[in-house]
Amino acid sequence: MKLYPSTRMATDTSQQSNDVSSSSTNEDKKLHSFTGSHSKTMLQTLNSLRRQSLLCDVTVVVEGTEFPAHRVILAACSPYFCAMFTNEMSESAKPSVELQGLKASAMEILLQFIYTEEVAVTVENVQELLPSACLLQLKGVEDACCAFLTKQLDPSNCLGIAKFAESHACVELQNAAEGYCSCYFTQVVTHEEYLALDADEVAKLIQRDNLEVESEEPLYQAVMSWINHNTAERDDQLPKLLQHIRVPLMTPKFITDVLDKEPLIRQSLACRDLVDEGKRFHLRPDCRAEMTGTTFQPRTGGDERLVVIGGFGSQQVPLTVVEEYNPKTKQWHSLPDLSRRRRYLAAVMHDARIYTIGGYDGTTRLNIVECLKFTDGQPSWTSMASLNQKRGLPGSTVLNDVIYAAGGFDGSSRLKSVECYDPHIDRWTMTQDMNAGREGAGLTTGNSALYSIGGYDGSSILDSVEMLDPRSGQWSAVASMNVNRSGAGVATINDMIYAFGGYNGSHHLASVECYNPRTNSWSLVSSMTTSRCYVGAVAIQGKVCAVGGYDGRSLLNTIETYDTVNDCWMLEETTAQKRCDAGVSVLRRSDPRLGFTL
Repeated sequence: MKLYPSTRMATDTSQQSNDVSSSSTNEDKKLHSFTGSHSKTMLQTLNSLRRQSLLCDVTVVVEGTEFPAHRVILAACSPYFCAMFTNEMSESAKPSVELQGLKASAMEILLQFIYTEEVAVTVENVQELLPSACLLQLKGVEDACCAFLTKQLDPSNCLGIAKFAESHACVELQNAAEGYCSCYFTQVVTHEEYLALDADEVAKLIQRDNLEVESEEPLYQAVMSWINHNTAERDDQLPKLLQHIRVPLMTPKFITDVLDKEPLIRQSLACRDLVDEGKRFHLRPDCRAEMTGTTFQPRTGGDERLVVIGGFGSQQVPLTVVEEYNPKTKQWHSLPDLSRRRRYLAAVMHDARIYTIGGYDGTTRLNIVECLKFTDGQPSWTSMASLNQKRGLPGSTVLNDVIYAAGGFDGSSRLKSVECYDPHIDRWTMTQDMNAGREGAGLTTGNSALYSIGGYDGSSILDSVEMLDPRSGQWSAVASMNVNRSGAGVATINDMIYAFGGYNGSHHLASVECYNPRTNSWSLVSSMTTSRCYVGAVAIQGKVCAVGGYDGRSLLNTIETYDTVNDCWMLEETTAQKRCDAGVSVLRRSDPRLGFTL
């Protein structure tokens, strides 16, 4: 059949040369065409032939199961098979090839991938599939397995996944799992995988510089937890492990009250020397210039970022603006705006996502909840299940993998109701009411319990505090603050709860007090440099952080942090916008599930 490249001109020949062919270039005589269905159809046909054992020229045997296949297809997809069939190996001419170190169930899935480019990775097959894919050098399956396991990372399995990845030379997965371990260290060490580590593995873990810990105390507690799990066989490992804990950076009280009284430390000269080094650091500040090395340097942490969301701005309207601050570079970056204006909202981080809860849009109190998710590293807001009640100025925090929203103002009354959110099923459930209605109360955790602090009940600003014991599900009164506070910032460091700023009915406050859940007592500590009401509050990089607020005269764009060891506040960078009533949270950019790090 003869084809004419210029037939598209045949309808108008009056203005054209009679010799169309002679005026055409060689390129005009070629038809460049690509149909995506061709390769798909070919693969489908080849797979059908394989399943019917047609035109197959090799049989792969795994665990006694025979898999007919085509050499050229296997060689084209797998460098392992390519080397086997093209080099002078005995298998290159054999009609049947037996493979060792694979499971038959995995081989069937891998063949399906070779012939269809499709693979279904599941919890049930991934531990067989990844080693088999590595052996056959099927990069596509390796990547799919690693991506699947990265999404499955959890405090209870990340150590095992890291070790599994290392054994199969999956560097990216290993890095992701180790990064997750560092990011969620305090949760990781509560699980069986950690307790099953050997001494060298524990030492390797606790000496990491990027552990996401507020202080060195949790590392010591993790070491003692590991030793006490099998004291008879592990007590002699304490000197080896304690050297990787930065004792000088512990508080003097922890050193004298805990380390000095530990029998295993008292009976070890090496351990006592390490503790004495920590004491000298605190007793002789004039000698600190001579004290060098990592023992005296704070850990770098996992690259936490401060996120400030919405709030009330200088233009006298609620905001949609979301900002992210990097404490290391001292730079602000923009994140996607909220879907609507919101002030009086709460914000919490859970499972590498930030949730914004309730608020006020300038017209009505809200029950909406939005989640800042990262898909392939790109942030975007997604609507989640709404609260059961509208809540402006609610308290919110996370305890035992559950997000709590407590109190607030619904437009007519100050609420004592509490609801909790299960992120796995996207559902809010009403739970036990507080004893008092509270708008503008702080909600935080301490010593494995939930605390609602201060607030406004509709007639009085409160100094009262109540605690929810998650085991009993009941709220009970605990020691009251020294000062009545509503709109105060609340944050927890090392199970010590700090309440700062707020409004007492006549003054906007700069005072700060600290609650010890173990002694059920409040004590005043150093005041902030500035009075702040409706102030954002988080714990970041081991310090309490106060963001923005209102000082009684103007909105603030300043940030200050509190050093719990030295009992002092320090002014930091300013936010891009002056605001109060904002949602404030912390984002861990080191979390591998985010997909990237700025």
